[in-house]
Amino acid sequence: MTEFMQNIYVFLWAVLAVLTFAVGIKQKTPYAFVISVFFVFMTVWYALDTFAGYEMFENTAGVIFKIVLAVFLAAFVIIYVLSKKKS
Repeated sequence: MTEFMQNIYVFLWAVLAVLTFAVGIKQKTPYAFVISVFFVFMTVWYALDTFAGYEMFENTAGVIFKIVLAVFLAAFVIIYVLSKKKS
C-alpha cells in the first residue's frame, strides 16, 4: 500500500468515528457508540502504523489486532440483537 493511501485510511477512520458518534448522540442508538469506539481504535492503529513507523500488522501486533476486531464484532452483534429485541 502506498504512503498516500495509508494517510487516507487514517483520516477515513477518524471521519467515520466522528460521524458515527454524532449519529449515536442524535439517534440515541447504543450500537452507534460501539461502532464509534471501533473507528477510534482503527484510527489509532493505522496512525501508529503510518506516522510512528511501528509494524502494527505484523507478528504479535497483528494477532492482537485480529483479536480486538473479533471482540468488537461480537460486541456489536450482541448490542444490535438486544436493541432489536427491545423494539
